[in-house]
Order: sequence, then structure tokens, then C-alpha cells
Amino acid sequence: MAHRKPSNVPNPPRVVACVPAWNAETFIAATLDSLAAQTYPNLEVLISDDASTDGTAAICARYAAADARFRLIRQERNLGWVGNTNALLRAAAGDYLLFAFHDDLLKPAYVARLVEALEAEPDAVLAISDIELVQVDGRREHAAYAALDGIADRAERTRRLAWQQGEWWIPNRGVFRAWAAERIGGLKRHLAGEFYAGWPWLVHMAVLGAFVRVPEQLCVKVRRKEGVALSWRFNTPSFLAASLSCAREIRHTDLSLSEEIPLYGILLRRCLGRLLDSLRIRLAPLAARPTDAQ
Repeated sequence: MAHRKPSNVPNPPRVVACVPAWNAETFIAATLDSLAAQTYPNLEVLISDDASTDGTAAICARYAAADARFRLIRQERNLGWVGNTNALLRAAAGDYLLFAFHDDLLKPAYVARLVEALEAEPDAVLAISDIELVQVDGRREHAAYAALDGIADRAERTRRLAWQQGEWWIPNRGVFRAWAAERIGGLKRHLAGEFYAGWPWLVHMAVLGAFVRVPEQLCVKVRRKEGVALSWRFNTPSFLAASLSCAREIRHTDLSLSEEIPLYGILLRRCLGRLLDSLRIRLAPLAARPTDAQ
């Protein structure tokens, strides 16, 4: 891919980094510093403080006062991760958007490189980079989502995401076209609340266009004990609820019925697999129990 510097473009596309923040006073400054250091010339950083009970809002307000690219929204009541993220999507006015989660650190070229990738691929709706993943215990790992590299068929893209093939969660940290977010209508809660709410979102996104990957570690994902995902209940009912939400999202796309039916089959197989695994775990203690001597 030929490299282009967005700063040389007379009117570079407007990018809005959406930062959903809540009780993040101990680490959000590093995230905001990484956004302030972006080299892309037409960037707005839109922060929504979700009625934090610590000093998060005050920290964000200082950045908004010092840097004209930063803007702070303060929610009067706690909306939760999904509600706060959707509030940002409604307030954002740009050509491209991204979720800049309050505990992710972006390398200075992150926005510029991903916008460059999208500008070079008109059929793509989302651009991602590789991730440096920092585990709770401090271990650092390289994470990449290559499952959709070069996949032009929308049904196949959707199938791979429905199956959760590879590190499927990484595209939630990509830059995407604003019209695609509007078409999807934001993140959705479901029967298990916010669990895996980004999964149906990405399934729908895959129908709308290709994903393009920049094979560079441009984002650092830091897992924290107080992180949203680590508070979820990773159990079978939650997975079934998220799968049902995926099916509902597929139904709301313009896929033909012949394209939809195999995708429902994929989700059904995933659910049956989870149910069987859950059953095996429950029955394992019984199978290991010694039988009475005859």
C-alpha cells in the first residue's frame, strides 16, 4: 500500500475519537495524552463522562480547556457502557469515528495510518491495526485479527465474525465510516445486558463492507481488574443472549434469506457447542465419583 500523509491533503476527512469514560481517574490521563499526541490534522476528541464518582470528569475538563480538539460531555446519570457509547455516537459529527476506550493507549500515527488505509480502500468500512495486549499480570502479547484479510464476500466476512474466528474483538478498536455506525444504529443491550455487545455490532459492520488491517502495533490494550469486560459473567446464558442479539442484527441487514440462513446455522452450532460444554462440566464431578463395589 502506498503511503500518503493526510497532512498533505487540503481537506482531510474529519475524525472523531469517541471516549466513553467512567471512574477512570487513575489512568485516563495517559489515554488522553495518547490522543493529544496524534499526528492526524483533523481530529476531535469527544469524551463522555458517565456520571463518574471520582475525579475523571475534572481531569477530562482540564484537557478540554487546554486543547481545542477536546470536548467533554457530562452525563447527569450513569448510562452504562452501551448507553454512554451510544451517546457519543449521537453527538459525533465526522467522516470517520473510532472508539477510544478510556484504558487504551494509541500510538501517535494510529489515526493517520488507519484513515490512510480507509482512503485507499473505498469498499472498506473499518480499518484496524495490530494490538499490543497488556494482561492484568503485566505480560505483554502481540494480538492481531487477520481472519478477514482479503475477504471480499460479505457473507463470508459475517460468517467468520459470527463464529468468533480469531481475535474478533480487535475491530472494536478500529476507525470506521460514520455512515456505517448510523446504519447499524449503535450498540444494543440484550437479555444479558452489555455482555459482548460489540459482537453483534461487528457482525453487522461486516455486512456493510470490508475490513482492512494495518499490520503494525498501533494500539496498546491494557486489561485491568476493574475493566468492563472483566466484570461480565462469562457463562452459557450470557453467550446465548449475545448470540440471539447477533441473529437479530443479521435480520436487520440487507442480506438475502439465502445468505442469512447459513449464518443462523453458525450461531446455532456455537450455542449448541456451549450448551454441551456446560453440560460436560456439570457432569464431570459425577463421572469422577467412585462407584460402590458390587
